[in-house]
Amino acid sequence: MGQIFHACAFDTQTKTCCVMDADKFHANCYSYCGTVFSIHYLLRQKPYHVMWGGHHVVLDDNVTKFTREEDVLGLSTYLNYEDFEMNIEDLKEKDYYDVIKKIGEHHKQWKRMDVWDEAKKYFEWEKTRSVKYEGYLVNHSKKLAVNLSDYFNRSKYLSGDDWEVAIDVLPILTETGEGAPMALFDGMSAETTEELAGAWCADLLQIVDELPESYQIIPCCFVDLWKRVKYCYPQFGVNDEGYLFHDADGNLFEGVATNIFGKRGETIYNVKVELKPEENKIRYLAVEIGEK
Repeated sequence: MGQIFHACAFDTQTKTCCVMDADKFHANCYSYCGTVFSIHYLLRQKPYHVMWGGHHVVLDDNVTKFTREEDVLGLSTYLNYEDFEMNIEDLKEKDYYDVIKKIGEHHKQWKRMDVWDEAKKYFEWEKTRSVKYEGYLVNHSKKLAVNLSDYFNRSKYLSGDDWEVAIDVLPILTETGEGAPMALFDGMSAETTEELAGAWCADLLQIVDELPESYQIIPCCFVDLWKRVKYCYPQFGVNDEGYLFHDADGNLFEGVATNIFGKRGETIYNVKVELKPEENKIRYLAVEIGEK
């Protein structure tokens, strides 16, 4: 069936949280999704800890991967004691049983809020179908930042309705595990920063207009290989040999395949574009660099 996720933003001081069912990761991790709208809206108001929480945390001994107090609090926003009790045999004998009890206790204490309607109005969803990729997503826990405009330009593609959309930066940066590979299952652009998946999970985040002093901007990109290819072709075209450009500067597009665990292969590909006018089709071929 696949892992189900919840989008969670939480304030550890006021014990207030916003938790939304996000279904399977690749169903609700995009710039047009209500879950993404809601978290972006909250982060434009004030800092919140963010966790895109998956239910595989309750399986095996996965909970031992979450050791910080903010991790435990984040898990408690969408999981309770019974979730672990139903999935782990001899739970009371586990050396992490006290952590599970703490998750159960915190789960009952949260004050919950719903900002779905406010978020849709704030971003004018009916007109834009997207959150704003302006300003900076900052990580107060790590003193890092992502330039949202740069992220969107590197990660966007066209939807079936010709809207410019993207896998949003928040779900992948804050997921608890195994989500990113589902969104990037068919491969990714070579500049995708998949190693950052989960790196900001439960950290204190905020979206601001000005970069705070001493915060470091990190390069960030998450994009499906073939969706980006189909975006780049009408935007940048091909060279004389039919190979797809990556940008307006004449650099060729590079992509990588992924295995079932979401790990990139060592081979890097260019993409050759073949036009089939008799079939009214365009064919995109991955060509290993060095084998042209």
